[in-house]
Amino acid sequence: MVSLRSSRLACCFICLKEQSPMRDSLQTDLETPKTVNHWSRFIDRIHVPRHPYAPSPLRRVFCLTFLAILANSAVADNWPSFRNGGTSVVESEAPPIRWSPDHGIAWQVAIPGYGQSSPVVWNGTVYLTSSDGPWQTRQFVHSYELESGKHCWSREVSGSTKFENYFRNSRAAPTCVVDEHCIVSFFATGDVTAMDHQGEVLWTVALFDRFGMPVNERGTASSPCQTDDHVILVIDHSGPSYIVAINKSDGSIAWKTERGHRVPSWSSPVATTVANHDLIVISSADTIEAYDANNGAMLWQRSGLAGNHIPSATVVDGSVYTGSTQMFHSSASEEAIAGSNCKIDMGDLSESNAPTVVWSAERANSYYSSPLVFGGYVYYVNKSGVLYCVDAETGERCFAKRIGNPCWASAIGVTDDAGNQLIYFVTKNGFTVVLRPAPEYDQIARNQLWDAEAMVQAREEAKKSRESNRLPAEEAPEKTGPEKMLAGMPEKALHQLFSYDDPAVYGVAFAQDRLLIRTGQRLYCIGTKQ
Repeated sequence: MVSLRSSRLACCFICLKEQSPMRDSLQTDLETPKTVNHWSRFIDRIHVPRHPYAPSPLRRVFCLTFLAILANSAVADNWPSFRNGGTSVVESEAPPIRWSPDHGIAWQVAIPGYGQSSPVVWNGTVYLTSSDGPWQTRQFVHSYELESGKHCWSREVSGSTKFENYFRNSRAAPTCVVDEHCIVSFFATGDVTAMDHQGEVLWTVALFDRFGMPVNERGTASSPCQTDDHVILVIDHSGPSYIVAINKSDGSIAWKTERGHRVPSWSSPVATTVANHDLIVISSADTIEAYDANNGAMLWQRSGLAGNHIPSATVVDGSVYTGSTQMFHSSASEEAIAGSNCKIDMGDLSESNAPTVVWSAERANSYYSSPLVFGGYVYYVNKSGVLYCVDAETGERCFAKRIGNPCWASAIGVTDDAGNQLIYFVTKNGFTVVLRPAPEYDQIARNQLWDAEAMVQAREEAKKSRESNRLPAEEAPEKTGPEKMLAGMPEKALHQLFSYDDPAVYGVAFAQDRLLIRTGQRLYCIGTKQ
């Protein structure tokens, strides 16, 4: 059977067979995958000469259509940022459906240190981060082959500030961004570092040395997003908060916009394009905003949300879907939290067509994971492991079903060669529930990642890591705010209270028919064809 990707490539080359310069240019672009914005500009530059047997406008339409399809196919081979650009949606020729500890796991590797970031993938290579040391001053970017799991390289990034390595704190939580030129990492110490694909440092920015250490007891965990030219970070905390764009070329600051005094938040920005406007959308700290990606100007803001401190926004077809959860020590009502899981139509961004709330959920809410919009539905998983499905157009609840554990990693929507759609919910305790999108619960697989022996081993490894990195009591920072109430509790009790037992799944990615699952100290690759 001819694959979907092969068919697309064949159509493109047939369309361009008489145009050697354009064909050669296309071949070059195929060998070096690009971002979506690159492909858009590439298509805009195409000049299609008149064909003797077809009108030039018609031929142009066919050519641009095939190139647009090719663009989507090329991007599907990569997973370049947190939640694949903010949607967690991807195409796959043959996605894995069933596996177990003894079957279907292509490879797994131990990761030095500890990390909570998701993997990213570019051109057959996986990148992810970890940190080590009592103050997390030893920070690492690691590179592995997607096909085999072979270790390519690891590079250490020295922390310019220090942040306690404590099990309730951020530990290498921000996910990298990657493109054809570089990988950019970000750590809780405030260090933003670009490396080439061989691991050589291109530039580094000590963000917190420059703009001040955030007042956030749990630490920075927001992942950067990217445009073709910039890496964008949001720092929301109990102090002067801001959004900043850093030039990928040299690490200089392109723009910085103040966000006033906020409350600590860990959600991540999303780069998107709506009505020909390049935007950065942020759902964080009880508000949602859209900024001009080119200069940082705020275009609109909606306040009055509650609990949107961890889940990030999902932007699909000009609408923003927000996630929200009940925060520890929060006074927000259940109704306010549920209502903050909503859909906002951004319109055309004109003054006469302001963003409007289309619907608000009655009970659905997110925990650590972000909403998935896929197949006409929106999916949320709460802190008790209850999966909510609502209609994407109306907000009407379709079903609520307990799937076991909560999901700290966001769900992934996959479309295969035949047009079949699958959803992957990877729970914190290592089970993956595979569903078909539907108005009723339609489970086709439930897969276990590790067995009891591997679980016990992972717990021992995590315990050793915590003990080796524990600060002496006299050096540990004094707990404040809600954390002060917990300071006297035994660590075991805190683990039970907040479900921090290892192994725990923190992040996922999907590329080239492979599902990557990351725990604190291990990376798994699921990829055996069914």
